[in-house]
Amino acid sequence: MPAMLKLHTFSVSHFSEKARWLLDASGIDYIEEPWVPFLHIVKTLRKGGRGATTVPILDTGEGCIQDSTRILLWLEKHRAPFSLIPVDAALREQVLAVEDRFDRVGNHVVRYAYSVSLDNAEGVTKLWTIDATPGQTRFIRTAYPLLRLVFRSKLKLGNAAAIAASEQRFGDGLDWIAEQLKDGRQYLVGTQLTAADISAAALLAPIACPDEHPVYSQADYRDGIAPLRARWDGHPALDWVRQLYRDHRRS
Repeated sequence: MPAMLKLHTFSVSHFSEKARWLLDASGIDYIEEPWVPFLHIVKTLRKGGRGATTVPILDTGEGCIQDSTRILLWLEKHRAPFSLIPVDAALREQVLAVEDRFDRVGNHVVRYAYSVSLDNAEGVTKLWTIDATPGQTRFIRTAYPLLRLVFRSKLKLGNAAAIAASEQRFGDGLDWIAEQLKDGRQYLVGTQLTAADISAAALLAPIACPDEHPVYSQADYRDGIAPLRARWDGHPALDWVRQLYRDHRRS
């Protein structure tokens, strides 16, 4: 019998949400172990084994898979039949192409969201310490000025051109979805939910703020990105994200 899977995440991470949703939609049992940003670095380096400090990481009991795309492909291979990737070769290629497209958009979503929220120390430390112990929370709050500088540099938040490029890539992603779905269909590939839909919806969720997401639905979070919500309010792609959450992500 396969070992119980353990998924290491950040609660606020949209890439973690993508992996979590893939597992949930597949009916695969797993345990989630959320980590605290910045305090996770040694753990990810040890478990990931790739020199990267990113989550999610899936511990299979026989090894660890780091990165949501690698997790998706591992699930397809080791938890077959895996309904979220079609067996048909052409449809499979389409699903993985969409998944790759929105992985790249998802990286820009991080910069875009923090470009308006990182200076809100109270709001960001709340997000980063959702799963923290009291001692960890005190550390994050005390160290926040330094952590903010590190994060600001990593995301190039002092570079107006980089932020503008991320906004453009985000908008292009929304427009691409709207174009694909303008004929009224519900899903991006085929006639049922696939990893393509989950990837796009999860990685756009930080701006769409669906009610079903335990973090992005919170008033404090929504207030923190209020300028971006106002900028994109009413875009059909974000309406689609919210509808997909209502249809497929209810607790």
